[in-house]
Amino acid sequence: MKKILTLSLLSILTACGGGGGNVSVSTPGDTPQTGTVFPPSATLANLCAQPRSNTADRQGTVENEKAYLRSFVDETYLWYKDVPTLIAANYATPQAYFNDLKTTAKTASGLPVDQFHWSQTTESWNAASSGISQDYGIQWAAQASSPPRNWIVAEVAPGSPAAQAGVKRGDKITSVDGVDFVNDATKAGVAILNEGLFPTVLAAHRFAFNGQAAISLTPALINTVTVQNVKTIPTASGTVGYFTFDTHIAKSEAELIAAINQLKAANVTDLVIDLRYNGGGLLYIASELAYMVAGPVTTNGRIFEKLTYNDKLTSKNTTYPFYSSGTINQSLPSLGLKHVSLLVTHGTASASESIINSLRGVDVTVDLIGDVTRGKPYGFVPQDNCGYTYFSIQFKGVNDKGFGDYADGFTPTCKAADDYTHLRGDTSETMLKTALSYRQTGICPGNTAGASILGNEARYELVRPATQEMRIVTPMPRS
Repeated sequence: MKKILTLSLLSILTACGGGGGNVSVSTPGDTPQTGTVFPPSATLANLCAQPRSNTADRQGTVENEKAYLRSFVDETYLWYKDVPTLIAANYATPQAYFNDLKTTAKTASGLPVDQFHWSQTTESWNAASSGISQDYGIQWAAQASSPPRNWIVAEVAPGSPAAQAGVKRGDKITSVDGVDFVNDATKAGVAILNEGLFPTVLAAHRFAFNGQAAISLTPALINTVTVQNVKTIPTASGTVGYFTFDTHIAKSEAELIAAINQLKAANVTDLVIDLRYNGGGLLYIASELAYMVAGPVTTNGRIFEKLTYNDKLTSKNTTYPFYSSGTINQSLPSLGLKHVSLLVTHGTASASESIINSLRGVDVTVDLIGDVTRGKPYGFVPQDNCGYTYFSIQFKGVNDKGFGDYADGFTPTCKAADDYTHLRGDTSETMLKTALSYRQTGICPGNTAGASILGNEARYELVRPATQEMRIVTPMPRS
């Protein structure tokens, strides 16, 4: 049976003191390793301590796997000159070693420049990128993951076990399998909570929301729908289109084409795209959507995004166009808009930020409503070795005007809270309501009843793995 969890989120809860995660057994230095010549990674590839059958794997050692990773990083990592000197033998696994093979530099705001460096099993990566998962159909959002914990339901997948059981956006989780979710600080209790939230075997678990009686949920196979809630909104200044778009995967192309065709037939004169939970994905999907928003007149001969690699890989520097045709060479529909409003949060990242940056690069007015975005002008080509897939930042993207410095995120035009008391697409929901008001008046609305603007309380962060916050460069498939 396929493993239930395709994404590594286990042990995200802790008894106290913040989030979980793997801890390296070493104490790495902070001196960049310059002048060292590493063997070509190609000579070390597929030398595995535990080679898999029916693959390119060959018998090797853990040391071979670590040496491969050091060479791979030295060849491809954007900031390879800033990687500190590490003692590979001090790390228990190749993956723990890889975790520290990155720059320690900070952004202007004091955040790590590289927040996006990780590995996972190749099996889990392939499952995640297909848009198929086995879970309850709940997107969690967390304000605190140590006692007193505070998690709510940000979104429920249509037709999922959670939807069928009546779980709704905004529900607050209060217990899992009889354990107090908010306050339990015991090791045994945390283990039960993690197993219930992110099960490792197919089994039913009992969840209580809002202090009510517990309900039973069993994970099921879910085929992700990336574009939903396509609708038109009549306003005094014309018809506005709206849809939610939550991830950039291959199947998004057909869903986006259908949405744009529907809105084009309705003669919309403006558009609101809800990207608040979209962490990115395939870059060619972002390019296609940007084209469908702006149209051929605005994008013809212009750059969607220029990808710049390190000084060893300048031959890989690539210019991404605004794609006007899809993967089966079909002409893409377009709205030809000069203005778009995007609903964004800290969960809006990577390829989604490329949409923002690319449209601004061709002088489309992009109003951002919500919170500061994630800040990820970087991307990578996933690299497989010995059953693991490694993600190491390899390039930076800039728009047609040469701009790409948004490592601290894009600042919203109008701040507005993610309103969990309303469904997305409801014109009374704070973010959409703010977008509609601002496009009409040009003034960001103040605090009003039922529409809380961002205040001083801690923001909710989506509970999801790094694989859902990325800009992935792959050749655009053509039939």
